[in-house]
Amino acid sequence: MNIDLSSFAFGSILEDGVGTPSWGTALGQGRPEYYITRDGADELVMGMVYKSVPLSYVSLPLGRGGRMYNCSEVGTIQLASLFDKVFVNGQRIGYPFIMILQKEDSASHSGRRGIKYTDKAEYKMERVYYTNAQFVDAVHKKFELSENACWFVYDISVLNYEELHMKAIFVNKEENEEYSNSRGRSEEWTKLIEEAGDSYSISYSNNISNPDIKKTSFRPYITAIKSKPFLLLAGISGTGKSRIVRELARACWDVDSEEYKAHKPKNFEMVQVKPNWHDSSELLGYVSRIGADKDGNGVTFVAGDFLKFIARAWEEPEVPYFLCLDEMNLAPVEQYFAEYLSVVESRKATEEGVVTDPILNVSYEEDKVGLKRPIAWYRNLVNELTSDKDVKERFLKYGITIPQNLIVIGTVNMDETTFSFSRKVLDRAMTIEMNEVDLNGGLTTHHEPIGKLGNAELVGYAVEGVDVYSANKDVCDKVIAYLKVVNGKLEGTPFKIAYRTRNEFLLYVVNNLPYNKDAEGKDLNENFVIARALDEITNMKILSRIEGDETKVSKLFNNDELRNTIKAALTNVWAEYDTEKSISLAKLQEMKDKLDSGYTSFWS
Repeated sequence: MNIDLSSFAFGSILEDGVGTPSWGTALGQGRPEYYITRDGADELVMGMVYKSVPLSYVSLPLGRGGRMYNCSEVGTIQLASLFDKVFVNGQRIGYPFIMILQKEDSASHSGRRGIKYTDKAEYKMERVYYTNAQFVDAVHKKFELSENACWFVYDISVLNYEELHMKAIFVNKEENEEYSNSRGRSEEWTKLIEEAGDSYSISYSNNISNPDIKKTSFRPYITAIKSKPFLLLAGISGTGKSRIVRELARACWDVDSEEYKAHKPKNFEMVQVKPNWHDSSELLGYVSRIGADKDGNGVTFVAGDFLKFIARAWEEPEVPYFLCLDEMNLAPVEQYFAEYLSVVESRKATEEGVVTDPILNVSYEEDKVGLKRPIAWYRNLVNELTSDKDVKERFLKYGITIPQNLIVIGTVNMDETTFSFSRKVLDRAMTIEMNEVDLNGGLTTHHEPIGKLGNAELVGYAVEGVDVYSANKDVCDKVIAYLKVVNGKLEGTPFKIAYRTRNEFLLYVVNNLPYNKDAEGKDLNENFVIARALDEITNMKILSRIEGDETKVSKLFNNDELRNTIKAALTNVWAEYDTEKSISLAKLQEMKDKLDSGYTSFWS
């Protein structure tokens, strides 16, 4: 939501001495009701409700004298909120921010509502004490601003009900800026905002930080899913591949809820792939003309399990939904899953979320007066799939698309009874091996101790490198430098990577940045976090594609060429990275040992 220009500003000096920050913005104009009319204000107020705190905990200055008032003592203050996840230009600020919703009672604006974001607001609860002045100091440190720096906030928005995002312009990081009057300042600042454009899109930043320590052992699964909601779990039979999918779905519910206790949570569906699948009819469904007449009356669509699950996911967009394709490679994936493989690459991040092309298009027919409308069998299908009015309208207007909360995970056993994966499939999926076995595990509890998961951890709002680059430029540049070195060694082979893999490297590394604590809760160096993520995704996205006989792969394995390149590139990111524990280097050694038989592959 755009806020009043100069209402949240620092370090600007006006020669006429007026135009100081007002620290607030009205949410709507127009008597007598004063409806909320500012674009984005609805989401902002909903977020304030979600992050609301007792009024007695918050104080702020009111009136010309600047006297501090406790919000519980001011009848016009309706809501006080404390946001602990606050971002400025996509960068997480490690300090909370306080906002207040007030209803005016002045004669000229009686009933008008506005938000207050004064830098002098305070939050006190027992031993906890926060002030917005300390938040401002944290911004100065984050962006290396001097005490006299000139900067201002021009947009405040809320994402996912709990993340507060600010867009700011840093006019002069070193000293104050002088302007003749407020009008000249406004004209100058408006130009700066226009030049900034959409550089600071709020939808694509990391929206989690300091994750629960319990989640660290499940971090690769969580961050891989957030980077691309299509995951392959590969390994020997009995390692718990399908179980972990069920447990990830279970972790989306409170431990005392019925869904958590259920054997099969409603956000989990397992479909067992059959060896005779050679098209999508079993998963998506098919048009049936049995019983139809020559004019097409009586045509029906028999919906498959996948299509039914998509509809259920659309009905609860705030809950991650997990589809497990068990023994995914018992049939050729490119044949029975072709539509999804195409649609997953159409994902696009928008202000409304991640959208895709339809996996099932709307089919139309002309009515008696020549107007087009969805054909009868499609309308009947939509009514069969959902009773939710909003979902029905979406399906009838856009076709059946993939919701961003849908996560598809395939389990994979590689043996003589299964099909190998083509690069088309591997390029579109994240791959994690599950070959390690802990025979002491799972003997003390029925469920995995993952901790509570939700959209913030699992659902990605970024789908391309451009979505995260501007907010994480330094980190992304390190990733790109690493990829250039590794890709140079892949030059002249069919395993060289391109833009899709580049994008997924960027997303995976950025999504790993919040996981910066070790098992004991101690801080990890950011470069270590980057190197660890690069090591993991190299295994997922580069090594998983390498296979062949000596004539095809000798360039990579002779004299450990690729292994030494990756080792040097990882230690270039973090000199102290323990390459003896590297996932990708260990896998390369395993693949080299296999080559003694004349052929090697990532897959066991």
